Amino acid sequence: MCSSPPDTDGKQQRTICVCTVTRARPHMLANLLQSYTRLSVPEGVRLDFIIVENNDAASLGQTVMSFRERVPHATVRYELEIRLGIAFARNRALEAALAAGGDILTFADDDETVEEDWLLQLLAARDAQDLDIVASPVRFAPPPADASSWNRIVWSGMDRINRNSEARSIRILERGEARRIKLATGSWMGKLDFFRRTDLRFDNTLGLAGGEDWQLWTDALKLGARTSWTPHAIAHETVPIERLTLRYQYRRSRDHNCALIERKKTGALRILFPILARLWTLSFCIVAAPLTGGRTLVRAATCLGSIVGLLRGRLGQPSLHYRTISGS
Repeated sequence: MCSSPPDTDGKQQRTICVCTVTRARPHMLANLLQSYTRLSVPEGVRLDFIIVENNDAASLGQTVMSFRERVPHATVRYELEIRLGIAFARNRALEAALAAGGDILTFADDDETVEEDWLLQLLAARDAQDLDIVASPVRFAPPPADASSWNRIVWSGMDRINRNSEARSIRILERGEARRIKLATGSWMGKLDFFRRTDLRFDNTLGLAGGEDWQLWTDALKLGARTSWTPHAIAHETVPIERLTLRYQYRRSRDHNCALIERKKTGALRILFPILARLWTLSFCIVAAPLTGGRTLVRAATCLGSIVGLLRGRLGQPSLHYRTISGS
């Protein structure tokens, strides 16, 4: 059980471990940490920040020291995970939170910033139904000032897909079917007692493929987890110019679908319908591109990537999406 200390009024105080895993993005990480300094802290809560660097050597000492000085009422822990892979890093954060006796764990990605009420809203949603896991939207920050016109068209297409996904999650939530919403760790909160009781962890076998957060959600449901999603806790993803290309959108979709289908070991016939559906969407998006100012070309790139990813995954080719890092 957790051993959170009582506050000055004698009431039991909860510890929220605010975790971030990071690799080779010091400037983006600094922006996230700056947004953490503005967080509204819920009543009766103590914050324990855990920063896990996924690297062969520690390189963020000065960044962590500077952040520690700006959050004097919180604990700041700095961990190094030398095994390369996002699941390894997330598990290192989870184990650190458990060892610290935390009550609640959160994740936000190192290429994001969070709203001031992000923690308040996540905790309110979790507490309302005593959820084991809850997540929320990650919206795209505006494109960089030096983005070209084409970069901005790609950003617009990405944003449209992302906003449609958020709207779909809201509709599912309103129908009372929140368990159907896939929960990603870009903006995420979990009850640590659930992980203590079940020993559930992120799947280290995924290596550099990614998809470890959706797999954790799937495994958690099988273990009886109470899960949901809230539209009120907002994080913002910084989109560097190198992501504002059709090639990157294709590669990201390809690698994600490759990891997903390889993990499920889906038979050849069972991927036939998804591929045919994507081919129809791909054709529609290409035809519609002149009418949408090119925005649907982003959807076309992701559809093509998903088709190739499904085929590669079925053939057993591993996804190595996180071998290359974008942003700085």
